[in-house]
Amino acid sequence: MPRLNDLRERHHQPYWDTLIRIDANTVPNPVVQSSVRLFAAGVNLGQTFWTNMLAAGQLPSDQSYIVLAMRVWLWFTGASALLMYQYVVTQLYLNLVMGDKSQFQSPAWFLPAGGGIWGCDSATPAMVNGVPSAESILKFGKPIPMPVRQNFYVQADLHDLNNLSVRTAYLNSSTTIGNREIKVVIDGLHTRDVQ
Repeated sequence: MPRLNDLRERHHQPYWDTLIRIDANTVPNPVVQSSVRLFAAGVNLGQTFWTNMLAAGQLPSDQSYIVLAMRVWLWFTGASALLMYQYVVTQLYLNLVMGDKSQFQSPAWFLPAGGGIWGCDSATPAMVNGVPSAESILKFGKPIPMPVRQNFYVQADLHDLNNLSVRTAYLNSSTTIGNREIKVVIDGLHTRDVQ
């Protein structure tokens, strides 16, 4: 359907990209590196369980975006789940970059997911990054506008803590490690053409 000239619509739309999504007892391919640019690679475009971006590094056409929040989704299972949660939130640092300028930088623990499964049974406690509530997210003090055709990415850096590397000990391991998933989400208002 063709677009209608001079008509635009704005809607709330989160965008996500995935650092790791792997089954239990499996080594990721490629392995998680100490420094990764999310939203920029384009390797997994079209696979919504991995990313919902349509193009690598920017929104398509004349679309714009206002970033209002940023989130980190963590999901781990297995006997080492609690350790993986603790190590990832203390070793993962994120930097939202537009063009060549850093817009927001923080450790993962500062960016709760604002959603997820909550509760526990007699054997399994539920763990998430923060409380699973829409009110429990980091809302930026000032919205970050993303103009038309602006390139962007989120730099994800994993810094070892003392002698322990969450990458080598857990994320890239295949030995008795459960499911692992880390997603970074930018959340805000998307403006696009009306069709």
